[in-house]
Amino acid sequence: MATRITASRRDDGIMVLKISCPERRNILDEASYAQLIEGIAAAEDDDSVRVLIITGTENCFTAGNDLANYKALAEADSVAAITFLRRLHAFSKPSIAAAEGIALGLGISILLHCDFAYAGHSTRFQLPFTHFGLSPLGGATWLLPRLAGNKAAARMLLLGQAFSTDDAREIGLLTDATPDGRALEQAFDAAARLLAKPYDALLATKALMREGQAEAIGVALDREEQALLARCRSPEAQNAIEAFYARRRHP
Repeated sequence: MATRITASRRDDGIMVLKISCPERRNILDEASYAQLIEGIAAAEDDDSVRVLIITGTENCFTAGNDLANYKALAEADSVAAITFLRRLHAFSKPSIAAAEGIALGLGISILLHCDFAYAGHSTRFQLPFTHFGLSPLGGATWLLPRLAGNKAAARMLLLGQAFSTDDAREIGLLTDATPDGRALEQAFDAAARLLAKPYDALLATKALMREGQAEAIGVALDREEQALLARCRSPEAQNAIEAFYARRRHP
């Protein structure tokens, strides 16, 4: 079953992009990224949209990129996930993420590139790239050490250790934690507070905040894209991914 990205515009100036395929833990593939990019572009171009919220389903934000995509990237020269994240980072209006259940891999990258991020208290976070012989994406190798410090970033990126909502809030990955099932509600509350502000001042302030990061993050995204493509072509990664599928076929 394909993951669906639904876009809904509200009369109050908020657009919600929802990732929906709970049967497969809301995993993302090239079609999903194309829909997300289309949704972000629509939000950017529509003057009636003033805040963007990205969310998942009740018990799952996203388990990240479909592993089958990594196998296919052995023959590719670009990564659709990184194209999407470039577009998200460049989005000029306020953006908010609301996560429940799990946020794995690319799910964490989405949180990194949104201006605000909320998660239910029992949400589990993990960057398991090295488990599959892969390298991280989404600017994580530049952003996470600056948020968490090198030692904590090494636990997350090199060891791929899972971490909690409290950990995510402590390092600044989250704006705040919420009771389970209330992350989207908190995102709407934050959006309402933003909409009460002089809007041009919000846009100018966000542009100034992002201007200092744009070049460094752009370079990080480029380097991570090339490194990930090289990893996807490696026997180590291909074997690790195939071993994962073999375990699922024969538990």
